[in-house]
Amino acid sequence: MVKELKIVVMGSEDVGKTSLMDALIKNVSKVEHKGTTVAIDYGRIELLDKKLHFFGTPGQERFGFMREVAIEGADYGILVLDATIGLRNVDLEIIKMLSKRKIPYSVFINKMDLCNESNALEIKKSLVILDENIQNIIHGSIRRKEGLSEIFNQLNII
Repeated sequence: MVKELKIVVMGSEDVGKTSLMDALIKNVSKVEHKGTTVAIDYGRIELLDKKLHFFGTPGQERFGFMREVAIEGADYGILVLDATIGLRNVDLEIIKMLSKRKIPYSVFINKMDLCNESNALEIKKSLVILDENIQNIIHGSIRRKEGLSEIFNQLNII
């Protein structure tokens, strides 16, 4: 029997959420305005005995209500961060939202091709302090396809 799971992809603006979904799914329905997501992205894939439904949320603060809607009934979350910037207020709100609802999630620290390893280490330290229940912290570059196999591995075990 195929298990259906809802995965939410969240993070602040311009961190690579839609790009991550494009890399994982290849056929994402999206609504953009001048290259920025202004609605919910959606895509699905089948992975082993699972059908994964991905919902990507816009990252601007004004779309907080959409994150609240998208997270309802979620089985898993992926928080995407920009390694060159670190944690923003939106990201902190998302961590609180996921933790409060006890939704397991992984963090993908993107854009590692634009900075050095110390950026990721600083972000990891902050994340562990904020929420010790994070399932996994992965870093890489969506543009270079680095870290995607680790994300697939994580999705295989949920």
